[in-house]
Amino acid sequence: MRYPPEHKAVARQKLISAGGALAKKAGFNNTGIDALAAAAQMTTGAFYSQFASKSELLTAIVEHELTQTTAAFAAKDELGLHQALAWYLSPRHVQHPEKGCLLPSLTAEIARADEATRLRFEQLLEPLLETLQNANHNKEQAWALLAQAVGGVMLARAVLSPNKQLEILQAVTKASVELLKSTPS
Repeated sequence: MRYPPEHKAVARQKLISAGGALAKKAGFNNTGIDALAAAAQMTTGAFYSQFASKSELLTAIVEHELTQTTAAFAAKDELGLHQALAWYLSPRHVQHPEKGCLLPSLTAEIARADEATRLRFEQLLEPLLETLQNANHNKEQAWALLAQAVGGVMLARAVLSPNKQLEILQAVTKASVELLKSTPS
């Protein structure tokens, strides 16, 4: 059976999207290739027709997910940036990692990944950082904003109590708004 010309690209994107969602929810290292392929409703053979290795998929997931996160914060005015932060630091984002940002879910695993994946991660952090830096013109504060938002979601996911999750998210939201108000230096 012949597939249409775009079949390979569509299949690859399906593996990246579905594999990324599963990895963000269950952990990349904890998820086998069979499960990653099944999440995209594909076989392991189909996986290997797209990726030479599991680490190659991780790199593709990093590219896809960080590009999406950057787009979510890009070209926002002050109100738009506050809305993007409100979504990021929301209980919904905490409760549904598969629908959210890669950073709180997979950064620790990326830190243990191969050099190629880590290098690509580092390269793709720069546009995200620039997007945040455009809000207050301060690179140090952009790093701090990114780190506290990611860390806030990670901590909120780690605690059991919904009240404690909300307490963490509200504190980080308040601190994030203060960072955005800071005078550029």
